[in-house]
Amino acid sequence: MAVPRLRDASTVVVTRDSEAGIEVYLLRRGSNSPGFPDAYVFPGGTLDKTDYSPQARMRLVGQWRPDEPAFTYAAIRETFEECGLLFSVEPVPHEALRAARTRMLKYERSFGETLIDLEVRLDARAVRYFSRWITPTVNPHRFDARFFVARAPDGQIAEADELETYDGRWVRPADILGEAERNEIQMVFPTIKHLERLSSFATVDELLAFAETKKTIPVTPEVRPGPTFLLPPQFENTW
Repeated sequence: MAVPRLRDASTVVVTRDSEAGIEVYLLRRGSNSPGFPDAYVFPGGTLDKTDYSPQARMRLVGQWRPDEPAFTYAAIRETFEECGLLFSVEPVPHEALRAARTRMLKYERSFGETLIDLEVRLDARAVRYFSRWITPTVNPHRFDARFFVARAPDGQIAEADELETYDGRWVRPADILGEAERNEIQMVFPTIKHLERLSSFATVDELLAFAETKKTIPVTPEVRPGPTFLLPPQFENTW
């Protein structure tokens, strides 16, 4: 049997501070989604050919990690598509963002054209590279995914697109992990592991500072009958 091919992907853990600690924004994938139906996930998706283009690179301002800027561009694109937050250098009023996103979701404008319409550049520094996860070969949908962490832009409102994602929620990591443990919601293994790591940070500033200096070890979970997934002990809290 052929091993399913890997697809490049970018995922963004969008965060904000609250009186109770860090909150993250999660979306529920649709019931008919080909990958992870009904699961709560971070905004993200696979890269497309436009993410690799010179035009995309020219829209990014500031340093990016990893070395390939396409992952940073895709991270920002997917976050805008799926939850309406745009990591732009220039501020944009919420209603203008919402209208531009609506046109894009109706395929009236591309993401690149939307940036031109809004007259904005993308802030590469707003999304901090955090980790790299590679899907095991047992899964028919395999990704070489780069995870980023980011602070939600001031004055913007996160909203699910109601096409591919629903039930957008700001939640504390510990709270939603509890829901998953009680089988009240579905989450995939990488989402759970990232939430576990985020729960140790008191503020977004602490998280972003950590992301600046952390080393990134590519991770592929081990698969046990079921299937269930686990990390080898040497990888826990080191990736």
